[in-house]
Amino acid sequence: MRENSQRVNKMKVICLLSSLSQPRCIKRVNALVDAGFDVEVYGYLRKYYDVNTMSYKVSIVNWGVISNGVNYFKRIKDIAYNIKKILRENKSRRDILYYAFGFDFSLILSFLRPHSYIYESSDLIYANYKSKIIVSIFKTIDKLIIKKSYKTILTSEGFRDYLYGAKYPENIIVHPNKVNSCFRDFKRENKEYSSENKKLTFAYVGAFRYPNTVFRFARVIGEKFPDYSFYFYGDSEYTYLAKELSEKYDNVKFFGKFRNPEDLEAIYSNVDILAVCYDTSTLNERIAEPNKLYEAICFCKPIVVSKGTFLEKKIKTLGIGFAIDAADDVSITAFLKSIDTETLNIIGKKEKEMDVDSYVDSSEFLIDAVDSFLS
Repeated sequence: MRENSQRVNKMKVICLLSSLSQPRCIKRVNALVDAGFDVEVYGYLRKYYDVNTMSYKVSIVNWGVISNGVNYFKRIKDIAYNIKKILRENKSRRDILYYAFGFDFSLILSFLRPHSYIYESSDLIYANYKSKIIVSIFKTIDKLIIKKSYKTILTSEGFRDYLYGAKYPENIIVHPNKVNSCFRDFKRENKEYSSENKKLTFAYVGAFRYPNTVFRFARVIGEKFPDYSFYFYGDSEYTYLAKELSEKYDNVKFFGKFRNPEDLEAIYSNVDILAVCYDTSTLNERIAEPNKLYEAICFCKPIVVSKGTFLEKKIKTLGIGFAIDAADDVSITAFLKSIDTETLNIIGKKEKEMDVDSYVDSSEFLIDAVDSFLS
């Protein structure tokens, strides 16, 4: 890895973000800035969850607010217009690497500038379409984008397996969305549970989704388990559902938006078990590897996930959680009745013993990739 002084003013990295407030994207941008690259950021804000901010050292151009449900082709047209403008402004420079977060930006770059971009994908949203023909078309396009990219970063091994199986291109890097490096020296503690005290707090932390699973889980606790609590931390178009549940049940609480990573320690100090019960009716959720896995490990919290997911395989391999059918009240109820404190203590201890590199992010892979492009 090169020294910072060798990078300054020798390499520009232009980052294109579909959400300027997304913690994972901010983490990558800050790492590039800290490494000494000349970084520019362009992108959109989302209607929800807009509390996270970039490093003060970054030049940011806000293209406005983009909402879910906006006509897809109009959105692509608007993005293409903005990217073409950037390319025109930088056409005289050959020392630029574009870093596109998401399918849409990378799709456009693959047509306009095919050999000078990094593509980072944290979701295969197209895999959720009901039409197999449409999914096949998008999958083919995605593989072409990857082929033309300098490097492609996938946040889940499940994504790579879905796209390629065992044989995949050398330019693919699988790098899960682990917790921010600010937790590298964090003093971790695993809570000791007593069989005499069976009050437990479950929580969903992040952008609210999955009314048929996560919200069902919270409702079951509200209706049937007065000794348990369920906390919602976050925001999304489903915030109104979280508020409705918190108003209906005394043991369901809504706490709203939070900053990541600044607020995570305080949040997890109030949580006993992390609920990451994604809706398995969609393929993307079945093969994703969410950052909540690594937050659970970092804060030594057992995690409950949906059966039939890549995440289930991970937590079973690590021995740090439970898998249930979260779309079924009976299954949720049976799980909640079966929880024993001895198992919770074993999981917490196991997580505390895990090596820091297994859950804390490192940006060396990214810095090395950008350095090798420059050389």
